[in-house]
Amino acid sequence: MKVIDTDPNFLRQAAAVSGHAYEQSIIHVEAEIKGVIPELMETLASEGPYGYTILPEVRADGSVGLPIITTREGIKEAYQFVRGLSQLLSVTPLTEIRGSWYTFQDNLSRGRLKESGYEGPPRETLALFPSGAGTGITGELVWVRVPKSRLGGDIGAADAEADGDTLNVALEREKVYQRHCQYVDAVRGSNVEGVLSTLHDKAASAQRDYVNETGTLTTLEGTDAHRAHYQAFFEKYEVLSVDVLSLVAEDWYVFAEARFAVSDRRTNQILGFNTAEFYTVANDGRFIARIGHGTDPAPQS
Repeated sequence: MKVIDTDPNFLRQAAAVSGHAYEQSIIHVEAEIKGVIPELMETLASEGPYGYTILPEVRADGSVGLPIITTREGIKEAYQFVRGLSQLLSVTPLTEIRGSWYTFQDNLSRGRLKESGYEGPPRETLALFPSGAGTGITGELVWVRVPKSRLGGDIGAADAEADGDTLNVALEREKVYQRHCQYVDAVRGSNVEGVLSTLHDKAASAQRDYVNETGTLTTLEGTDAHRAHYQAFFEKYEVLSVDVLSLVAEDWYVFAEARFAVSDRRTNQILGFNTAEFYTVANDGRFIARIGHGTDPAPQS
């Protein structure tokens, strides 16, 4: 008697593509631990465009910067800087989503400063590694966890939630989940102000540029930049559906892969693409850092 009657060929193909994407990610992480720059560069896809943001910054006023890199030369310089300062010792994935075109990890990362030899405690990091059908990753998108009270500014210490308080962690995770649902509903409804209501005024984004179709990331900072981007996106596309395929909601971030179906308003062609993004939470519960990538828009039959 058949109980789980999903097409076995589909299951085999799904396992193969997710296994391929995971392999590209692990080859890269192992090269980072080894720390030899030429070998590390070999773990990139042979051709761009690339989408990298590996040096996020949290400023004194609580705002966030997510500088992006799109060229091999820029990526090499970034690796030379980072690996010149420290050695990556180990990466332990506590949460891992192995998608068909990416790997997402919530990690404990351990490192050692090269000058002093200081190791210190492990740091929790989020990492997204997109890849294609060939060998190598096409991007590395990273966030290093910082106390929520540092994100956003303009809130008194007495009003900030105590970082590390585990008593109501599940309820805090629920709030983050609900905020993400609010964001997805706003995108489904092409509601610019609804999207903005989920984002902190000092939010920054590094995400796939579907407006200008550059194939790489665009970076946005502040409300005006986000408003202009979403207005342009909704003017270009009629959103037909947004289906969440996978989701992780923690008290300080949410990760989701989503499937979009849109209609190009100029040609009336129906297109589909997937996005994988994570959103970190500011001290007031809104999202302040949004980092992710997406697949190429493809015609839907």
